Amino acid sequence: MTSKHFNCTQCGRCCRASIPLGLAEALDYDSEFLLALVFSMETWNLGDFRKNRPAVPITHEELLTTLAFRKDKLAMDQSRETVFQVGRVRSTGERVVTFLSVSACGLGDFEAGGAKCPALGADETCTIYERRPLGCRVFPLDPLYPEMLQHVPLSALESRLPCDFSQAAPRILENGKLTRDQDRELLEARQEVVRRDSVFLPYYGMASASFHPMPSLSQVLLGIKGNGKMDVPFVPALTYLAASGQVSPERAETCLERQITLGAAAVEQALSRKDKAERARTNVLRNSLSLMESFKGRIAQVADGLASGAA
Repeated sequence: MTSKHFNCTQCGRCCRASIPLGLAEALDYDSEFLLALVFSMETWNLGDFRKNRPAVPITHEELLTTLAFRKDKLAMDQSRETVFQVGRVRSTGERVVTFLSVSACGLGDFEAGGAKCPALGADETCTIYERRPLGCRVFPLDPLYPEMLQHVPLSALESRLPCDFSQAAPRILENGKLTRDQDRELLEARQEVVRRDSVFLPYYGMASASFHPMPSLSQVLLGIKGNGKMDVPFVPALTYLAASGQVSPERAETCLERQITLGAAAVEQALSRKDKAERARTNVLRNSLSLMESFKGRIAQVADGLASGAA
């Protein structure tokens, strides 16, 4: 089994992106981050492994182990058929597997054509380090892989981030086992969040008509086209959290009000920059703001209606 060393160099490179959050966890940061839903999809050809072009290099055997782990450990019973699907390519008959997940994210601030975590200070250090999200605390481990295969995403990071992976750095993985109980606990906690949030996928499929003009789940999947991600407004997650009793409708409304304030500020800042390259992003922000404003004062009503329909 492969062993790995790791030490953070505090370069801030991993903060140059949107920040991964659990759906309920996102409300802990609703006054700091402009929130979005992120649908992620991976499709794998099992008939001819050579046709796959994975972002994270992985062997056929490692993939089969990872897919079995995701099916059994990262989806609840009521969401498994949505999260994990097996089918065949119509033209060739080759077996393909699709893995779908959903999470929240804190959208990065726009800077020099890319994203930057809003909590990243001018000195490239985290300004909320002591209360940083679980997705940040678990880094560099990846919740979509079992403990025994964490060397797979770690090897991918080694090729693109200036973290210290040298032999001089502390050993993080040895013979397929994490060397610190704290790392294992964080990884398992993040995996449980992924598993719990998987229930949102069939909920969104059922409820998407209530969030017009947002896309249906099938339209989301068509837009992703087999592999990739799509960001949509966070409003459906608020109704889901309220309908499932994870937060009160009042707390969901407070989150919505804070998000409207952040969204309006983001649109104003984007317009002031007058950057043509940012025009598409600005239009998305405007549409998201309009949707959020249309749901103000209606979270409890929509959540009750959807909860009754699902009963």
